[in-house]
Amino acid sequence: MTTSAAASGPSPLSRPSAAAGASAAAPPAAFNPLDLSHSDDPYPRLAALRRERPVSTPLPGWHVVVRDAEVRAVLADPALWSSRRNNTSVPDTPEADRELALSQLDPPAHTRLRRLLSPAFARAVMAELEPVVRQRAEALADRLEPDTDLVDAFAAPLPRSVLAAFCGVEEADAADYDRWAGAFTDLLGQRAHAEWPAFERWALRAADGPVLSGVLGGLDRTEAVTFLHFLIVAGVPNLRHALGNLVLRLLCEDHWRAEGLPEAIEESLRLDPPALWQMRTATRDTTVAGTPVRAGERVVAVVASANRDAARWGADADAFRPDRPGVRAHLAFGKGPHACLGASLTRLQLRVAAEVLIDRYPRTRLAPDFRFRRAGDFMSRGPAALPVHLERLL
Repeated sequence: MTTSAAASGPSPLSRPSAAAGASAAAPPAAFNPLDLSHSDDPYPRLAALRRERPVSTPLPGWHVVVRDAEVRAVLADPALWSSRRNNTSVPDTPEADRELALSQLDPPAHTRLRRLLSPAFARAVMAELEPVVRQRAEALADRLEPDTDLVDAFAAPLPRSVLAAFCGVEEADAADYDRWAGAFTDLLGQRAHAEWPAFERWALRAADGPVLSGVLGGLDRTEAVTFLHFLIVAGVPNLRHALGNLVLRLLCEDHWRAEGLPEAIEESLRLDPPALWQMRTATRDTTVAGTPVRAGERVVAVVASANRDAARWGADADAFRPDRPGVRAHLAFGKGPHACLGASLTRLQLRVAAEVLIDRYPRTRLAPDFRFRRAGDFMSRGPAALPVHLERLL
C-alpha cells in the first residue's frame, strides 16, 4: 500500500442519494479498492452496488463484495478465504511465517500466535492502562489553543503516546511512529527499508522491557519484532483516523456530550470505520452471491459497506443512532479469527479521549469554513484536519 494521502471530497456525513447508480441502463461502477478517488466519499457508490451489483470485478481476478451477509461469510471462513495467500510472493514455510503480520497468517500459525499475544490485551491490562491514557490525553488537551487542528494537536499524538505506554517504553521515539507507519505500509519487504534498523532497535527494547517481555517471551525474536511492527503500521494511523472520525461525527450530529458516549462510539465506528475493507484469497473454486470465484482469486470484503447495509441495520442504516439495537455487531473490527486483537485498546482510547475533550471543552465547534479532506491509504479513511474552536465553561 502507499503512504497516506489527503484529498478533497464531500463531507463523510453525506447520505447516499436514492438515485445513485439506480439506472438499469447504466449499472453502478465497481468499487476499485486501489483507486483513491473511489474511497474519498465511497458511500453513494457502495449503496448503489449493494442494490444492483453485490459482487463486482474492478480488476482481473479481484472481486468486491459489499453486502453484510457475504462480507461476514468471507471473514468468518479462513479455510475457504485465506489471509496468508494474499501474499503470493512469500514461501509457504514456517520460517516465512515468522516475518508475516498476524493479519497475514492462517491457522494453525495464526491460532498459535494469537493465543500467545491475547494476554497483552486482557481486560485487567486495559484497566491498568486507563489512568495512563487519561493522563496523556489530559496533558495534550490542556495544551490546545482556542483555534486549533484537533488531528495535528490531539488525534495524531495521542495514539503514539499511548502506544509507548502500552509497550512500556519512553516517549522519546514516539515522534518516529508515524514515519515508520508510513514507511512500512506494505507489511512485506520492510526489512530492506532504510528506516528498519532504527525501528528494530526500538522494537527489541520494547520486547525486552518490563511490560511486554512476559507476553512476548513465548515468541522468537523475529516474531516479536513482527508483532510490534504490526502495532505501528496498523495501530497508529487507524487510531488517528478513528478518533478524527469520532470527533467529527459527534460535532456534526450535535452529540458533544458524555451521556451515551460508549454507544455513540460504536455507532461512529459502524458508520465511519477507519479501515474500509479487508482482502482474502480463495483456496478453491467457489461462488459468492452467485458469482464464480476461482482458486487464487482475491475477494475484497468492504466492511464500510456492510456496516451500512439496510438488510442488517434497517432502512435508516445511514443515520447516526447511538441507541441502535446490536450496534456492537458492526464489522469495524472485522469478524472471525482475524477480528481485531486490539479492539479493546482502541475502544479505551476513543472513550477516554472523547471524555477528556468534552469535559475540557464542552463548547467545541467546527471552524465555519471546514471542508472534509480525506487522509489515509487505499484501505483507510479519516479527516486530514479538524479545525475547531474550543471553549471552556466559565
